[in-house]
Amino acid sequence: MKRVYSNIDFFETGIYKVNEMPERYFFKCFDQQTGPYIKTIYHSAYQICNVYTDQNTVLEALQKLNGEQATKQVFLDHNNKYIPSKYHSDIRSKIRFNDNYNCHGFTFLNAEFWFELDNNSVEILISDNGYQACDIADLKDDGVCLYYDYEGNLYHSAKMVDGTILSKFGINHLVTVGEEDILTRYVKIDHSRSVYLNVST
Repeated sequence: MKRVYSNIDFFETGIYKVNEMPERYFFKCFDQQTGPYIKTIYHSAYQICNVYTDQNTVLEALQKLNGEQATKQVFLDHNNKYIPSKYHSDIRSKIRFNDNYNCHGFTFLNAEFWFELDNNSVEILISDNGYQACDIADLKDDGVCLYYDYEGNLYHSAKMVDGTILSKFGINHLVTVGEEDILTRYVKIDHSRSVYLNVST
């Protein structure tokens, strides 16, 4: 993506939106939990920004608004029933999340934005930015990994950092380390479709 020095070049549109993002947590969060998991729905507020490929194609990215009020959490049990508010502080103390950026924002936008890519937009990004296909053994720093589901839809992305493949895991405050970690956590990946790309030099 186009940068000014090492920073992402972007334009603030002054248009705002709220994303709804669910996440399951498979550990005991409060004393009276009966099911195997709880589900947290995150409503997070962002400003829509324009970012640019090296050929000046405009793509949209989401810049998280500052402050605690920019994210609201709704807690549900395994039956999608609302969990009473008296348990919310206990749940919050056990979960760690980061909705400032997602996997694609980590891979392509310096972990500064939430970046929603699909098959079409990622193909534009690859073409405009001159990425070259390679084998995983030949992946260099700043090279990227694209992972697709069994229907062939873009599902996840990662990048090579100091010789290690790293990625953002969902909305969690967690970065995966190594491809095996990715394949373990993202069971819907059809690994036969995985694509590895180096930045053109």
